[in-house]
Amino acid sequence: MTTAAAFEFAPNQPVPAVRWNGFPKYNFVGGHIDPESVPVEGLLAAANAVLKREGRNLATYGLASGPLGYRPLREFLAKKLERHAGLACSADEILITSGSLQGLDLVNALLLAPGDTVIVEQDTYGGALSRLTRRGAKTVGIPLDAGGMRMDALAAALDQLKGRGVRAKYIYTIPSRTRPAPSWTRAAAPSCSLCRARTACRSSRTSAIPT
Repeated sequence: MTTAAAFEFAPNQPVPAVRWNGFPKYNFVGGHIDPESVPVEGLLAAANAVLKREGRNLATYGLASGPLGYRPLREFLAKKLERHAGLACSADEILITSGSLQGLDLVNALLLAPGDTVIVEQDTYGGALSRLTRRGAKTVGIPLDAGGMRMDALAAALDQLKGRGVRAKYIYTIPSRTRPAPSWTRAAAPSCSLCRARTACRSSRTSAIPT
C-alpha cells in the first residue's frame, strides 16, 4: 500500500477558473465571426496550392525564411507600404509577429517606462490593457462615437495632461470594420490636436507619428 505525498503549494495561489459553459449566442469575443461566413472551399484550394508549392519548407521553423517571418509576406508588405504609405523599406526591415500581443510587447518594451501615460479608446482590446498594466503604465480612456475616438474629448484630455506636465507616450487605437471612419485616419488630419502635440499614434494595424 502506498501513500500519496502531500504537496506544499506556493502561497497566494490564483482563484480557480470559472467553468466554461460554452459560447454565448452572439459570440464576437477575440475576433470570432459567423461560422457560415468562413469560405471553407476557398481555404482548401488555397492550402492545397501552397502545400504543393512550399510544402517541403514545413521541415524548418519559419518556413526557411528566418526569424523575421515568412519572407514572401514581408516582401509583399514592403511593396504595399511604399505604394500606400510612401514608406520605403526592405523585407529585411519588417518583422512578422505571431499576433498583436507580441507586437504590443515589443513596442511597449521599446517605448514605456513605469509611470508613463498612454491614451486609449474607452472601449478597447483587453489584452492591450493588460500589457500596459504589466509595464506599469497609466491609461487615459477617450470616449468614442460612430467614427472612432472623439477628437474633442482627445484634445481636452491632452490639454489636461499638459496642464499637469504630463505627455502621453503614445495613443492606442483599433481600426474596426464597425466604424465608417477609423480613428487613426482622423489622427492623421493636419488640424488634429495630436499633430500639434507630436504624440506617437499607433494601432494594432498601423503606426505613425503625426508631425
